[in-house]
Amino acid sequence: MRALLLLTIVSLARSTAAGPFDDQQPNTWVKRSPTAGKPVPKFGWEGSGAWDPANRLWIHHAGHDGIPQGMPTFVFDPATAKWSQRFPQTSPPGVCCVDGANTFDVARGRFVRFPGGSLGHGYQLSRGVRLKESPVWLYDPKNDQWENRRPGVFPGPTTFAKNSKDWPGGLNPIGAYDPVHELSISFGGGGKNTLFFYDAWSNTIWARKPAGKAAWPSERDGSGMAYDAPLNKLVLFGGQYSSDERTWIYDVAANTWEALDLDPRPPAKKGKTYSTIPKLTYDSVNGVMLCVVWLDEERGHETWALNVGQRKWTKMSPPAEPEPSKSRTRNLDFTRADNVAILETWTVKSEPQVWTYRYATAPVAEKLPGKVESVSAAALGNGAVTLTWTDVAGGNGYRVYRGQGLPWEVDFKAIDDTKSPTYDDTTAQSGVAYAYVVRALGADGREGPASFLARSEPPAPAAPIISALAKDKVRIAWLAAQEKDVASYEVWRARVTPKLVIKGTPGAWKDNDPEYAKPVVAAVEAIAAFEKLATIPADGSLVHDDAIDLAKDPAKSDAGDYGLGVYAYVLRTVNRNGMTSGPSPYALSIPREPEGVMCREVTRDGQPAAELTWRNTPEQGVVGWHVYKLEGVWPLRRVTDAPLKTPGFVWKGKDTTRFWVTAVDTLGQEGTPSSEVWYGKSYKGFFDGEWHQ
Repeated sequence: MRALLLLTIVSLARSTAAGPFDDQQPNTWVKRSPTAGKPVPKFGWEGSGAWDPANRLWIHHAGHDGIPQGMPTFVFDPATAKWSQRFPQTSPPGVCCVDGANTFDVARGRFVRFPGGSLGHGYQLSRGVRLKESPVWLYDPKNDQWENRRPGVFPGPTTFAKNSKDWPGGLNPIGAYDPVHELSISFGGGGKNTLFFYDAWSNTIWARKPAGKAAWPSERDGSGMAYDAPLNKLVLFGGQYSSDERTWIYDVAANTWEALDLDPRPPAKKGKTYSTIPKLTYDSVNGVMLCVVWLDEERGHETWALNVGQRKWTKMSPPAEPEPSKSRTRNLDFTRADNVAILETWTVKSEPQVWTYRYATAPVAEKLPGKVESVSAAALGNGAVTLTWTDVAGGNGYRVYRGQGLPWEVDFKAIDDTKSPTYDDTTAQSGVAYAYVVRALGADGREGPASFLARSEPPAPAAPIISALAKDKVRIAWLAAQEKDVASYEVWRARVTPKLVIKGTPGAWKDNDPEYAKPVVAAVEAIAAFEKLATIPADGSLVHDDAIDLAKDPAKSDAGDYGLGVYAYVLRTVNRNGMTSGPSPYALSIPREPEGVMCREVTRDGQPAAELTWRNTPEQGVVGWHVYKLEGVWPLRRVTDAPLKTPGFVWKGKDTTRFWVTAVDTLGQEGTPSSEVWYGKSYKGFFDGEWHQ
């Protein structure tokens, strides 16, 4: 596997500077935003960011949205130096302290959001945070869609403990992407030192801890972390409060860390308040790890490079460093197509900035076949698998590799060559999950880079759509899978222990709900083991759970009797070879959050007013919607006496505030709150039209 990846990285055709980075010289920083005539949105600090190479966009998400934790998502186009706000159908809970915490899954084309800090600064509806928070949310920039993936609960049972070390995230965790195994990685944050690996294909998350008394980095946050693909090593350095100046190297397959006491090295000792809060990214063109360390708000930054193979740090000393920034304000990534690192900062004067850095001129490109794109695997039956991909121009055939095991265990072996962009693996064994990569062959027999992985098991589907129609009838529906080899769907069910609330307590980290007439579901505290409810043929798209009695064993807590039981449902797909996908996100038997909630400032009866709109719900059994309004910082008030019958609402007033919408079903259950929308505050000039979030 290691030899294959070395060949991949070395043999990739390397492009020279193109488009917006033509002026970039080696060992220099260039400010790309703001520039003359190109304003920047005044979002706050502690947000996350990563580069989307397919759409050529920098993605910025969350941070301080004014004072509270933020939920906005922005994109920056370096070709035009233009910032734009996105308005997805829903969003993760508002969060801060996620600088350097999130990453981009290149294989799946998704921005990967791990948790950070929520509910500490007010302006948030606690139910909207606790019911929507999970280890992983994914953002699709092409379609402007967020999805809550909720991994790690199937098959269960699962308990959700506050500040649990069994889940990723916390204050200032560290994120990285492993392109070899196509895994998103989270480490540290909130007093943790567990490594979490997330596989978007199977919707699976693993917590990896040291074996025995093996060396392991101390608990930390705000570190730098990145993946050296040719060497198959994860690199960790520094922290926000740590004085550990060692360079940590992690071997994914062996699950072991090695601490290197190198000299010279970037500064990493804690000063009066903070350490150097470094950020790392891997320069795949020049084969070095780039590092930006923060000295303080006056002295600014230093740029360093690490050759992991030589185990040597070099201080780069460019002619000028990026302008001094606040403490938790840096996100660093690398665009291979442009041979530049991209740094997003937030200056001492509270200005978002984007900078780029080039380590060296790209080496001369080798004349090798291009990368094989769009490889897919489909089950033929009896274990056989057919592979198809996009033909590579100028190629002289293809070599197919196969392996099996957990992502970090797969050892790919060549199984055959083929002249056409398709291959039938008839030697595959029934019941075995395989991973494949394909490489194009040149006229001289040399191989091009490896394709993305193709899997013999189906991808984990989207969450089912749950409708509680009666106390003894729950409808489970889903969208048909796009994969043509799906033979059936499995529906699974588990009992949920919810946290109930009847009256909240306004304050930091508290349930700040207004007083309700009866208890409502505020969070999920535990999910029992899932049991298979039904197997439905491929042409089916729904099933009714009529063997249930929601009133038989109602959920209870200190807040009172909910009157009904609460359940979670999961969907899995099965292909013609009997291979089963990973689990979908779970969906609850209470209504999910309304989507597409938007606001605009209008005048009604001569008064300033907020006009709200949202999409009609896909669930059956929803009878209306309630609207909640922020009162100050933490207190909230429901501004609808009875559920609204149509999706839309007008509130008259001039105070800057936030609104949330909840759905109510025929059983009287009030569901998960929507993403919030501001009234009297927007990032005007960075979106089209009047409607905003």
